[in-house]
Amino acid sequence: MEQRNASIDVFRFFAACLVFISHSVYSNHPSLLALLGIVGRWALPFFFLVSGYYFEKSYARRSVSAFSKTITALLSATLFINLFYLVFVGLTEGTLKPLATHFTLLTGTYFHLWFLTSLLLSYVVLWFFLTYKLTRLLPYLAIATIVLVLLLTPYNYLFGMSAHPIYARSLLSIPFLCIGFFIARYSVDVNVSRPTTYVLIAVGIGIQLIEGWFLSNGGQDSSRVNFLGGTFFVSIGMFLLALQLVVRSDSVLGYYGRRYSFPLYLYHPFINYFLHKTLEVTSIGEVMYWLSPIVALAATLLLFIYLDKYAPTVFRVLSGNLSRPKLAEKPN
Repeated sequence: MEQRNASIDVFRFFAACLVFISHSVYSNHPSLLALLGIVGRWALPFFFLVSGYYFEKSYARRSVSAFSKTITALLSATLFINLFYLVFVGLTEGTLKPLATHFTLLTGTYFHLWFLTSLLLSYVVLWFFLTYKLTRLLPYLAIATIVLVLLLTPYNYLFGMSAHPIYARSLLSIPFLCIGFFIARYSVDVNVSRPTTYVLIAVGIGIQLIEGWFLSNGGQDSSRVNFLGGTFFVSIGMFLLALQLVVRSDSVLGYYGRRYSFPLYLYHPFINYFLHKTLEVTSIGEVMYWLSPIVALAATLLLFIYLDKYAPTVFRVLSGNLSRPKLAEKPN
């Protein structure tokens, strides 16, 4: 079992929280959504970096079984959560016709599940390059894929292209999984100073601001774009910073990140759906309106903690883990 980095888990927790509130009622306010984009676009690339980083640790010990074990676990989680949202769509929409499109193969049965299908694709690509001894080409693959993602969305309009954003999202995991893999293999974090990580983050935020201004002048809505060029630098900087910071192994936030960041991501649209419906028919006052995403996040986290403690099998299945249960060390 690989040694977990508690600092990475803390960052995972905050990243999951950012995703949760970004898809809440705050998304109805363009200026607030733009701000959340500036501070939160790094979240999903960060998850991909973490996957690549820990996969390298597993691959270094047992290269033969690393892929099969990872793909099996990811595939079982993908199938379960897609079935969950298939039922959810059927009950809330009264029909499954919205899913009768080829985009469902890329996004899954709900909009946020592209994360899982993209991750599956990236592991297949990584398997191909490692199996056929093409590891030296992975940096070029990462660069080329990032350029392609940016050309597909948001800069497709510069070339007269009309590409659906899902194509860019589906490719997004490939470069970051590869980069996470390389950071682990060559201990890149050891050779990068902490001030350098701060510079990467600051430069990335600055580039995103410039890109936002540029896209707005071109008539594009940058607030709803998942990935900008500057996001690359913010994501790498945040990940290297997470590797360098020292957090106690019994950190409560680290434990929450390890146990609950994935289910928070999986079920945040489900929770936010009912929050939206409640706000449509209930007058709760302006203060509670703005606090409602935070309250919903806290309530969801408490629910997961409760299930994890008193109904661990239910929690494990809801988390997409259909294998035999493993004990997680709880913080003091």
